[in-house]
Amino acid sequence: MGFERKHHRIHSSKDQLLSMAAHQSFHSSPFEWIICDDPIRHTRIFVIQGPDSLTSWWRVLFFHPTKFEGKLDVFVHKGMYEAAKVIYEKVIPHVVDFLQTHGEHARFQFTGHSLGGSIAVLVSLMLLIRNVVRCSMVEPVVTFGSPFVLCGGRKLLDELTLDDAQIYNVIMHGDIVPRGFSCNIPGFLISILKLFKRSLHSHPCLNENKFMYSPLGELLILQPNAKSSPGHPLLPPGTAFYALDTTGCKDTSNAAINGFLNSPHPFDPKAYGDDGTVSLNHDSSSYLKAIKGVLRLHITATIVPKLREKKSLCHHLRIHGSMKEIQNQQIRFYDIKDGVCILARVGINI
Repeated sequence: MGFERKHHRIHSSKDQLLSMAAHQSFHSSPFEWIICDDPIRHTRIFVIQGPDSLTSWWRVLFFHPTKFEGKLDVFVHKGMYEAAKVIYEKVIPHVVDFLQTHGEHARFQFTGHSLGGSIAVLVSLMLLIRNVVRCSMVEPVVTFGSPFVLCGGRKLLDELTLDDAQIYNVIMHGDIVPRGFSCNIPGFLISILKLFKRSLHSHPCLNENKFMYSPLGELLILQPNAKSSPGHPLLPPGTAFYALDTTGCKDTSNAAINGFLNSPHPFDPKAYGDDGTVSLNHDSSSYLKAIKGVLRLHITATIVPKLREKKSLCHHLRIHGSMKEIQNQQIRFYDIKDGVCILARVGINI
């Protein structure tokens, strides 16, 4: 088991005030992480903690895009990328050590909550792009309440011959943090943002889709019982764990994801509530409580079915919004009772 505090200093830029703020933020509010080894699966699991203070959220403000690992058509959140590069350098010795011990049997898995999950995705991809490990050695990344921070990430997965199942994004039904960079941005605000950052003028996600970074991987929606938090208006009531059925029309599936990520909308003051709604839906303890609730309902003591065995009854989600062409189509979400083993595999005890 390893535990280490991280510090980071970014390069200077033309905007000295922004650079000084970035330096102070990265230095004073580092991410923390731990290593857990699973001897049965020969797997080393890296768990990256999310921000633990208000100052930690400073890095979110550095949301302008930069090229990811030199890729011409893949862009990444600047602040998250800088943090991921620091974590990467700290992780490498532990990856190499595990490889030397277990050889071809070695497996690695990354997970994290909030911004820690975003960094987990980036670090795992960096290991593959830099040919440190083979794709077969990296287990699916599991994030909890983490914002999407890549634009063009789908092309990157294709290049690595990976599918969406390489990344599982567990999102609480009402958590606004994962929606932050992937919700629709009003036109007037886009114009204002472009006044301050030239790089946004040519940012494909912003120009083509009106959001900063696109969803990547499989979307898994966690809905706790109504006593913990009111149900989502687009989902059936009750405790459940949902995955989008992507067997139908791609445009319809994308519309379903867009509809969910815009409800509640991070720019809507009502989404924040006056009773700690943000903390209630985003705090790691809330995720843990909701996950345990799902596990108690659906996991047995003797059988943990495979993740892809989604044999439960299908629920329907009707999307309402400005997209008239898909407004009346039904989008299917599975209650993946037979897929909750992914939660058990990252060490959730009930």
